[in-house]
Amino acid sequence: MEFDVLRTRVSHRLATGRAAEAVDLLKENLQQHQENPAFWVHYASGLLHLDRHAEAADAARAALNLDVEQPEAGLFLAFALMRLGQRDEALQTVYWLIETWPEFADAHYLLGLILAGSVRSAEDRMLSRQATEHALRLQPENPEYYLGAAMAARVSGEHRAALAHLQAGLGIDPHHQGMLRYAAEVENGQQLVGDRGQLLRGLLASDPLNQGLHEDFAETFIEKQRVYRNRFWIFIPLLACLAMFDSLAQAAVLVIMPALIVLVSGAFALWNRKTFKKASEPLPAGYAGDIRARHPWVFRGLRLYQASWVAGLVGALLACFDAASLLGTVVLLLGVAGSQLAAAWVDREAAGVPQDPADREAHRLFLLRRSGWLTSGFWMRVLMVCINLVLFGYCAAGGSRLATVPLAALGLGLLSVAVPLIVAHIRLGAAGNAFAYGQVVGASSRHRRAALVRGNVAGIYFIGLHLVPGLLATGFAAALLVVGPSALAPTDPLPMDPKRSELDFNLLDESLDELRTQRPEIVELPSLPAVELP
Repeated sequence: MEFDVLRTRVSHRLATGRAAEAVDLLKENLQQHQENPAFWVHYASGLLHLDRHAEAADAARAALNLDVEQPEAGLFLAFALMRLGQRDEALQTVYWLIETWPEFADAHYLLGLILAGSVRSAEDRMLSRQATEHALRLQPENPEYYLGAAMAARVSGEHRAALAHLQAGLGIDPHHQGMLRYAAEVENGQQLVGDRGQLLRGLLASDPLNQGLHEDFAETFIEKQRVYRNRFWIFIPLLACLAMFDSLAQAAVLVIMPALIVLVSGAFALWNRKTFKKASEPLPAGYAGDIRARHPWVFRGLRLYQASWVAGLVGALLACFDAASLLGTVVLLLGVAGSQLAAAWVDREAAGVPQDPADREAHRLFLLRRSGWLTSGFWMRVLMVCINLVLFGYCAAGGSRLATVPLAALGLGLLSVAVPLIVAHIRLGAAGNAFAYGQVVGASSRHRRAALVRGNVAGIYFIGLHLVPGLLATGFAAALLVVGPSALAPTDPLPMDPKRSELDFNLLDESLDELRTQRPEIVELPSLPAVELP
């Protein structure tokens, strides 16, 4: 097949999303065109579309070996190296491209993307913005460059500049999917594109085979399921307090409190159901099944939330009666543990579990995202801890074994944050964990070591702030469950024998009378002989 015909057919297949067919067509003509550098450039492009980055890098090197004057081959090589996690080699290739072809806008654009995607210092953020904006100056009519400039501005913390770039780019191409999707993620980006769920639904209707849109849709839905963590953190301890009040009350209210427990549980279930329906509204018909197939652990977590709700309701009703108080407490504790496990499953999927376990870069980004989400919402956790302490104090004041429930909820809630952070900290290492990374990206390269130390110290402190109270609360809750209400009862003084007490007071009175009647007497001292000094 003539190369011009082959190039046209391959380009058409790549443009229509049939990258596998394009690569197969190139393989069929490999023997005929293996000495043509342009053939290897197209082969590298097709392999990049299939995310076969190692093979794409080899194809790009083959093109450069045949003809070094192939800037597209260098561009594909740098992109493949970046996706393989070889940041330094990718940057070296891009710098060579810029030095050889200073007006090659794609090289400046890729430089900005590499630096924005793997920031290691404050200089990287500055260079990323400079590179993307220089690409814009070279080709101001290219909407793709506005997206890169927006990414670099957002990494630098300039959200207004990011919005300005997106607005300018959408003015050139109002239907650019990349900019529309990114605008929905940027702070105040809803001013440009509206609700993210509705936006993705519209984009998916126009491009149903776009896998990136499907993943964005799933991520949006999963992120909205994270709200149940804090709700269940309070719900089950609250039921324990209601049950404790009923166990101490008179017979007249023994029917009222179970009814109140059922009413509160029903209102809580309706609230969660309304939240779920609101999150599902933008989903096309039957799309929940697609998300279930892609992220099964999310729906397992939702089922576990439902089981925790049932355990909370049943446990609270059992705890209303003294005969079943211990059994009710155990069932409530199972509900607490189940809700925390469900929250961990949902959070893990929301962070984007990598599809390929061997992809080290994707796994690193997953651990960083999960660490970032776990560290966010600190003051909300403080509020949850305070509420659980109040509920514990209320139950403990009544001397009830149900005080175990809010205390266990407090401890397990803190441990569910501390344990994943410890795992991520160990796997990422002292130089790559989220706390160190957060300090390094804002520091200059000269102060990198000091930033690493600050980040690790802050990380250890933050983890300890959750780990130590979590262990103490969980341990004390376990001891309280085993010992029972006697651990909360105040210690009574030893009883005194009334006869012995009366005898002691009589002896004391006699001794005082003797002291009052006795008078001091003067005793004459014998005279001593005088001693003469020599």
